[in-house]
Amino acid sequence: MAITECGHGHLYDTDVYSSCPYCNGGMNVINFNAGPPDRSGVGGTAPVAGGYGPSGGSDMGLSQGGPDKSGLKTSVGKTAPVSGGVGKTAPVGMMEEIGKTEVVGRLKDAKREPVVGWLICIDGPEKGKDYRLYPRQNTIGRDEGMDVAIMEDKAVSREAQARLAFDQRHLAYTLIPAEGTNDIYLNDEPVYVPLKLNPYDCLEFGKSKFLFVPFCGNRFDWEKGLKC
Repeated sequence: MAITECGHGHLYDTDVYSSCPYCNGGMNVINFNAGPPDRSGVGGTAPVAGGYGPSGGSDMGLSQGGPDKSGLKTSVGKTAPVSGGVGKTAPVGMMEEIGKTEVVGRLKDAKREPVVGWLICIDGPEKGKDYRLYPRQNTIGRDEGMDVAIMEDKAVSREAQARLAFDQRHLAYTLIPAEGTNDIYLNDEPVYVPLKLNPYDCLEFGKSKFLFVPFCGNRFDWEKGLKC
């Protein structure tokens, strides 16, 4: 037996294989009815974790450690299919993490806050984009972590240039200047103190203009529903 390592870190017996069977497709099929493998390393039997495929009942078979019911030796390095193509595999542990991520994503969607209104960009780098408002104080800024993230307008303060608050008790919306040093305008007037908002008010941050569109009011709110 002459064990060597290929350029990809696979160990194989050069007395049995002329080239790495892992790299050359030998792992795609394990044929238990075939004879000893040819020197190309393709077909016949292929190495599995902890030993070699059976080749006539020698001690190189799967008897080391004992086979499971499928006839294949179990191993810590088990793999499972992943998306993106036929035959691609990933460690089982990785598949478990992928599953956990998908579950977390679904839970976040299930706990999504109800929308209470929108800001719609009518002029500026993000013209045509809309931003959801939630039943609390919504932060407005350029950072992607803001509730209203105006990331393409470099004239907008990065964090908390302003806040737009929704008051569930009074079904009222208020524009509140925050820590940002850049100017804020409401209907072309500068904003230095909190101001109540009315439907279709025009707000300006940086080089962008936004139209305020409320959703909750006299006809509907999330606590009392639709008022017919």
